Amino acid sequence: MRRLLGVLLVASFVVLSVAGCATTSAPPQTRALVVAAEPSTALEAGVAMLTARGFVIRRADVDLGDVEAVLAARPTLEVRYRLEATEQGTRITLSGQRGGQPVPPYVFDTLLIDVQERLGELP
Repeated sequence: MRRLLGVLLVASFVVLSVAGCATTSAPPQTRALVVAAEPSTALEAGVAMLTARGFVIRRADVDLGDVEAVLAARPTLEVRYRLEATEQGTRITLSGQRGGQPVPPYVFDTLLIDVQERLGELP
């Protein structure tokens, strides 16, 4: 009986400790900007901006207008640079995670300003 009680106690402790580790991932927060440049030009400007800032490009798909980049810092910063052709121009959307948590949208403001400068579209 004591042995069964000990096993149940250990089992419940293990279940509770594992349940405490479960986390839910919040959806990424984005920052967007519409530019007059063509999607291919906006993609080139985005890749140039990211590499100039020390990001390593993991994946870049010209046809999809999608770039994934990583900055080797602590904690690691992962950024997604997406493009979408619209009637008004090309919509650039940035999102990312740092240490598995969504990055606040204001973090991307300086990146978008850099892209605007590279495209010659600063106000």
